Amino acid sequence: MPKFPIPRETQRFLLTIALMAVVLSIGLTAYRIVRAHQTPGPFDPARQGFCDFQNGVYFPSLAFRHGLSPYGQQYAREYPVERSIPFFSPAIVAAHVPFTWLSLPVAECLYFIGMLLLIAAIASLTAQWTTRSVSAAAEACMLDNRLSTRLVFAAVVLALVTTRGGQQTLFTGYFTFELVLASLLAVHYARSRPWLSACALIVVSAKPNYVLPLALLMLCRGNVKAVLAGGVLSAALAIAAFAWIMPPGGASELLEQIQQTQDIHRGDAVERPINTWIRVDILAIVAKWTESDPAELATLLVMLGFLIPAGVMISRREFGQSSASHTHTAIDLSGTVILLTALVSVYHHVYDALTLLAPAAALAIGAHTDWQAMRPRGRMLLCGLLLAPGANYLSSQKFLAAWTPESPVYMLLTSVNAVLLFIAWLWLLVLLYRQTSGERATCSRS
Repeated sequence: MPKFPIPRETQRFLLTIALMAVVLSIGLTAYRIVRAHQTPGPFDPARQGFCDFQNGVYFPSLAFRHGLSPYGQQYAREYPVERSIPFFSPAIVAAHVPFTWLSLPVAECLYFIGMLLLIAAIASLTAQWTTRSVSAAAEACMLDNRLSTRLVFAAVVLALVTTRGGQQTLFTGYFTFELVLASLLAVHYARSRPWLSACALIVVSAKPNYVLPLALLMLCRGNVKAVLAGGVLSAALAIAAFAWIMPPGGASELLEQIQQTQDIHRGDAVERPINTWIRVDILAIVAKWTESDPAELATLLVMLGFLIPAGVMISRREFGQSSASHTHTAIDLSGTVILLTALVSVYHHVYDALTLLAPAAALAIGAHTDWQAMRPRGRMLLCGLLLAPGANYLSSQKFLAAWTPESPVYMLLTSVNAVLLFIAWLWLLVLLYRQTSGERATCSRS
């Protein structure tokens, strides 16, 4: 195989440019937060700076610290928030309680720094996974022109702070980076370090739409120990947290609160699929074009419609005759299918697609044997499909509000992200099918 190494001088130049762009982007985002900072209280769409930190992290955790359920209407009346929180696991609310011992401005500054550290952690892991050998067999056919670890790190950080999902997360202060890092750790270390994966699943369990598809597909991959341990630990912590905020009416009142807050959340015009500009699950796009709001049963059936074929393909690969040679990582073929299926199968926003940065980096530089069989053009095209939602600012709220396109154009712009991810999902399933079929044919001939 001919070598096409990137000259050291070129790598240093690209690294310098990337780091300068990162610093500039972070600085501009911090300025934007200060200029459009959300005043605690009713939601103001013109001032969304760190609004999600206040409404989804700080005040819910403050109420939790005082033993008050953040799912109830009493919380919405007594605290300066727009409404009670959706059904997050109370364990993630409890995890943020330390911020409530600080004043709001200090907590916001520290949380912003914490998000930058999470970005560095995601980029560092991605760089390590994609620039070192996954196995001796993988090293034998690894591309010789792969980028240096530092350059990959800088590229991933740049993507995290400049793409649409990363920018939105930094600006509003949502806990997306925590979920992204935990999802990658859970999928990547499920076989090699199952207890680390289990601990990561505790964080992932903060949102049911994250943990359910992820855990089910990990089970199909054979990661039973990690999933069971993570499930038991998550359930134990959630039960303890629920007990701490149990209202006077007991479990029945708590369940009623959760049902009410879910109804309020679903009733929000912004959250309705027909109006959404931010969702990337395929059901939201179907609902948009058919002008309908899917019921919970329909949502569950659609999720199963994605999980079953993906799970079958993953199981064929992992329990086939050559399964011992397969790695269980977040950047191999099955890991990418798990992460992508979780996105397209059930309610997810564009910022959740940040989980795809790691497999996209692996695709871009051919960092795993699963991607070696693909032609470079195919790899780059598939990589582009995975990265498209983050780069598509044409479907952002700010652009759509400034441009106000006609209805057909609006529908297309707000649907394209989910459609591109769906195409990538189909492509990956075909690759998985061909790989398993080829391996079985090889085994039968031998």
